[in-house]
Amino acid sequence: MPKGSMANAAKSRQPNTQQRDTTRRAASLHASQREAARSRMAQRRRQQLKQRMRTFESLLPGLPETGGVALPRWELTPLKRLAGSRLFWALLVVIAMAGGLTAWFALDERWYIYREDVHFNGLNYLEAEELWQLSAINGWQVFWIDADEVGRRLRQNPYVAEARVHIAPLAATITIDITEVRPVALWVTDAGTLWLREDGLALSPRGATPPGLLQILDGPADATLPGAPRGSAIDPAILRSAQALANRLPGVSPLRYNALVGLNFRLPNSPYWVYWGEGDEVESKLENLAAAELLLASGRAKGSVIDLRFERPYIK
Repeated sequence: MPKGSMANAAKSRQPNTQQRDTTRRAASLHASQREAARSRMAQRRRQQLKQRMRTFESLLPGLPETGGVALPRWELTPLKRLAGSRLFWALLVVIAMAGGLTAWFALDERWYIYREDVHFNGLNYLEAEELWQLSAINGWQVFWIDADEVGRRLRQNPYVAEARVHIAPLAATITIDITEVRPVALWVTDAGTLWLREDGLALSPRGATPPGLLQILDGPADATLPGAPRGSAIDPAILRSAQALANRLPGVSPLRYNALVGLNFRLPNSPYWVYWGEGDEVESKLENLAAAELLLASGRAKGSVIDLRFERPYIK
């Protein structure tokens, strides 16, 4: 290449290089200026924050100055001693075992009571299934069952005289001894013949009726306990009087009852009709009856009815 051309090229590159250097210096200067500006702004913000803090502290002259919040210090020595104690670890093992046993008893199905785990004894006319439903222990955990409460529920059945509940917790089985109600008398009404319990409650017969029971003939059920639905229960005082009479005078059954004269019956082996009435004065009534029979037998009195409802006997 000719020398003149090389010289011209060198001259043309020199201005470009100078221009780039100038640009770099300007950019560096601007960057330095921006950094300085940011530094001044940060310094200014710190000064403003300090000024605000001083203003705030001046409003609380009674506030003690603190260099910081002291964290509580925990004394670990007792914990280290406890961790090294055999008693502690033994107690921990016992607690763990108790928790495991509790979980086992609570979750294992073998500790829950179902129909096949309960046996009823003493049933003649009652059904085991109806008593099982009344017990209300299906699916109960055996350790939570109260024997007295189960017995109380079973006695709600009017045909259950007694219920004794025996629980075998470890075997998860229950045995229940039932005493069924046996009627003490029969109440013959227009609605049908009813069993009478000792307390006077009237029940529909279930199973075979025992033979030889005292009978009280009362078509309209006039002997119903006051306040009770007609035919649901006989007055216990009337039942007691009838039982006492039947025990002292065998053969008087059946007895009759009506609202006017109370209990009444035909005297055995005699043409006389007796108005017994009500009440428990059995001995005095029997004495009056004997006196009336003597009067009739001697001819000093005549009649067909002996009324014992009052203090003195009446013959009419």
